[in-house]
Amino acid sequence: MEIERIEIKIKKERYYFDVAILVDKEGFLDWIKSLRDKWKIKSLFDPNDYHGFYKYIWGDIKIGRWNEFSADVKKVRESFNRSPNFDEVIIYALAFKYIPDGTYKPCYLETIVDPIDPNSPEKYKYAIIVTPNTTIDDLKPILKEYQSKLATGLEQKSDSSIMEKAVAKYKFELGPHYVPPSRKSDNIIRDRDWYWLKEEGLSYKEILELSKSKNKKLDITRDGIITAIKSYKKRLTKD
Repeated sequence: MEIERIEIKIKKERYYFDVAILVDKEGFLDWIKSLRDKWKIKSLFDPNDYHGFYKYIWGDIKIGRWNEFSADVKKVRESFNRSPNFDEVIIYALAFKYIPDGTYKPCYLETIVDPIDPNSPEKYKYAIIVTPNTTIDDLKPILKEYQSKLATGLEQKSDSSIMEKAVAKYKFELGPHYVPPSRKSDNIIRDRDWYWLKEEGLSYKEILELSKSKNKKLDITRDGIITAIKSYKKRLTKD
């Protein structure tokens, strides 16, 4: 396959620059040509068909093939002194028609497996890895990415049919079963106090009278206290 200029379709100029000065470096295209020959990539994949590319590299359920491919990408990256956030850039340069927007991130999300119990996703930790190219503005979208993955993973774990479809499409998300609390916590201290007063044996009426004696301006009914305590108890039943 004849190696031509690698097309970059990244909108943010700073990100475009970071990618361009890698893929246009002397020797980079030699690496690309060598690996395209090794992996018999005779026609480039459409960037929207990552699943097709992944399936091709994976082969006939040969796990070692993907590991070997990843090792090759790592060799390229390390030969140019780049950090792991350039792996996707190299993959797209190697196997796809162009490098799409969103491929490169100057910082990235990394899953840290528990060394004692590596098969337990509940014990995974997550870190945002910064690089010399990272700015404060780069951190926010990575945090949003993590939150999105967490929400997707929780949805998949709650419904086996959703999980099966995700696995079939290589889109399943690992991660903890822990459900993040609601951002709305205006009355969390008050509601917790009421919850414990009820646990200690006070009636809802007694909790209401005690609370109003402490705060003359408190505008709530017995039913309101019941609702608040039930809401707090419901939160405690989640992981």
